[in-house]
Amino acid sequence: MSRRIRLDFASIVLASMLGGCAAPTQLSFDVGEPTADTAALGGDSHLALDDAVSAEPTTTSPDQSPADRSLDTAAIEQRFASLITDWVGCFHRPSDCDVSVSTAPDSPEHVRLADALAYYSAEQLRTKPNEGRLEWRIESISASSDDRVRLTTCEYDTRIFFDSSMAQTELGDIILDATVWTRRVEWVLSRNDDTWRLWSRRVERRSPAERFCGV
Repeated sequence: MSRRIRLDFASIVLASMLGGCAAPTQLSFDVGEPTADTAALGGDSHLALDDAVSAEPTTTSPDQSPADRSLDTAAIEQRFASLITDWVGCFHRPSDCDVSVSTAPDSPEHVRLADALAYYSAEQLRTKPNEGRLEWRIESISASSDDRVRLTTCEYDTRIFFDSSMAQTELGDIILDATVWTRRVEWVLSRNDDTWRLWSRRVERRSPAERFCGV
């Protein structure tokens, strides 16, 4: 959305208000989920877990590989919860987020998240801690090696994305996208400097209408 269009839009709304017609301070546009799945991204990097994320115990497949059997799944679950909290919090204040906190160096997710945050910052888009949340449940955990872990999660995402370019005016933040999404996501974690970080993220399935997995 260009700044000229935003200013024209603001002029129209303010003219309507002065003309005696009631106009909301926030307008909702159901534009659907961006093609790059940026609405899946979720800025205080120290946001409390309950403010952004909820998790349930993991169930793993009985047919485990040797790497799986040596995996400390409880530690992985705990670390993943911390990573997702940071990841979600990045989009509260996109320009202030340090992607190296949650993502592995030179990883696909490091590049993707940095690019997404740069776009959000330039366009003055953001989420808010108390406006919706990302709920998730781990469905499975597996390991192909000592330094790679794959998690499949189910997500229920009610976060709201705002255009904050008018935040200092009477209009305030404008609701840009309030679509509710259900997703099944494959995450890969990489061990780096003796700790786990996000390596990659792939959406296997998503729907704005069907809540197809249990969260």
